[in-house]
Amino acid sequence: MPLKASIPFGYYLFYKYSFLKILLLLTFPIAIIEKSLPFGSFLLFIILFAGLVRNPNVPYFVRYNACQALLIDIALIIISYLLRIFPIVELGSIIFIFTICIFIYSIFQCIYGVEPEIPLISKSVRMQI
Repeated sequence: MPLKASIPFGYYLFYKYSFLKILLLLTFPIAIIEKSLPFGSFLLFIILFAGLVRNPNVPYFVRYNACQALLIDIALIIISYLLRIFPIVELGSIIFIFTICIFIYSIFQCIYGVEPEIPLISKSVRMQI
């Protein structure tokens, strides 16, 4: 979900570097779900939160990463609203690159079997779980 939420910030980079459009393919299934259902993104959020984060039958590692993804998604939504009020075009590309770095870092940490430590987000995740 955070990767999908960061796509609007990267339009300038998609135009300049066309190989980044591969990232659009990764978010395509989520985009279909969000667009096909009324309130699709809200429903997806509720399903992930209730079905994964708050479900004690799901392994801790999955719950931790799902909650972290949801909190990053919320942060990106807040940032997008702030950028509508204060339009700074260059900041969008920085946010997109930062989100991609978090995405790649989290994937590698999960492969190693370690919880990804993202400042502010990880502490909030531990409070939620």
